[in-house]
Amino acid sequence: MIKVLIVDDEREEREGIAYLLEKYGYPVEAVQASNGAEASKYIRSHEIDILFTDVKMPVMNGLDLAKEVNELQPHIKIIIFSAYGEFEYAKQALEANAVSYLLKPIEIDEFRRLMDDVIDSVNKTKELHEKRQQDDRQNRKNLLYKLFTSARADEKEEERLCEILFPAANTAYGFLDIEFMGNYFERRENDFLHFVKMYLGSETEYIGIYPNKAFLMMPYRSGKSLESQLKKLLRDIKLQDGDECLILLSSQISTIEGLIEQLRRMNDIHSEVLGYGDEIIAVADYYNKTEYYATDVERIRRQLTAAIESKNVELIRAQNEQFVGCICSLEKVSRLYIQNLLYSVVKAVYDITVGTSFEKVLISAEALFQENDLRTMLQEYDRILDFMLDSLEQEKVDEPRIVQSIKNLVEKEYMKDISLNYVADKVNLAPAYVSYIFKKETDQTLVKYITDIKMQKAKQLLEEGNLKIVQIGRACGYENQSYFNRLFKNYYGVTPKQYRENV
Repeated sequence: MIKVLIVDDEREEREGIAYLLEKYGYPVEAVQASNGAEASKYIRSHEIDILFTDVKMPVMNGLDLAKEVNELQPHIKIIIFSAYGEFEYAKQALEANAVSYLLKPIEIDEFRRLMDDVIDSVNKTKELHEKRQQDDRQNRKNLLYKLFTSARADEKEEERLCEILFPAANTAYGFLDIEFMGNYFERRENDFLHFVKMYLGSETEYIGIYPNKAFLMMPYRSGKSLESQLKKLLRDIKLQDGDECLILLSSQISTIEGLIEQLRRMNDIHSEVLGYGDEIIAVADYYNKTEYYATDVERIRRQLTAAIESKNVELIRAQNEQFVGCICSLEKVSRLYIQNLLYSVVKAVYDITVGTSFEKVLISAEALFQENDLRTMLQEYDRILDFMLDSLEQEKVDEPRIVQSIKNLVEKEYMKDISLNYVADKVNLAPAYVSYIFKKETDQTLVKYITDIKMQKAKQLLEEGNLKIVQIGRACGYENQSYFNRLFKNYYGVTPKQYRENV
């Protein structure tokens, strides 16, 4: 709706213009002020598009008002009307950038011609402004998308991001890195946005990255309240979809350098944490504590179990180091509990190790229950585990071959809804292990590789021009057309339709 402000010290004159606007059905909302000072105060706190003002008024005249408005808000269309037709007034009106100078009494045909022109001009200005805003929003998202996927930016991009994110010295943000095991965002993006608005507020900005990964950006807030709201969000997601999720919370960020550093730390945490498990991890806690998992040994054991299932010795040793560190940090816990923890790991490794002497492992494992202090108990545990892992290492998996098989699978079946679980099932390996070796061998996540292949195929199909855009989305494994359009725009900066038009 176009907003019009009518300013005149005579109420009848104001009402007359308001009547004409209503009579001829102009799509406007009209408000009134009795002098320039009152109008100036209103304009400083409200958006208006057209200003009708008389010239001679008490307190502040119309010409001074017009000059002030032109300086402060030059987009406002100014129409000056007066019973005084002297050239000097018209000249000053032009200096104030008024679009017209009308004489009282106002001639109807002239008034209507003027309003048609002014409203057309306002609509074009609004359309141009909206397009610029949309372009700015998309440019912002594209820059953030690139930054979040690579954790780096060149000098010009850093300058632009600084202008966008930190326009004032006291601006500070927090970021959430949210990653699911499955392609949750492709299936449930709109539901997720509903949960975000409900629990985190409308100021939270969503930046979709991949079908299983997104970032949320919001004004920084600390304390338990944010984690409490995130737990509610996870609860609703679990009830609705059942997909497992990992959420990383950034520290307070007020510079681009700080943002990039946080993203790098988040990438490091992803490489260290095996699996998802509906966990919420604060970056600051992870790096500031001697051992983040000091009070969460059961979760670390689950991660170690996943590593054992992968049969990857390097991964098992890395996870076991965290497991032992966690045990060492425990306070006031029973000796029997620790012994059973260690024995459960020994049993899990034994179950996957071919040719290991049962008797030797059994004798060694029983020795765990003979020790009375933690130090000697862990020494015995390390000795047993090293023995079995040395045996397992002889059966080393050909990881480069597995990764190449995964790449071949993706390129062959890109038209399907491929997820981490889908690929893991096809190569008969644990999802956590598939994710680990693919990242280790290629320096990128499996989901990113899958999405890259799908986007390349979509681009190729658009260039060929044989299929409709909705068919191309489905041909690349995206049943959700709006999600496909948004993902394509994140990749290439234009929608599929715009890309095809420019080919």
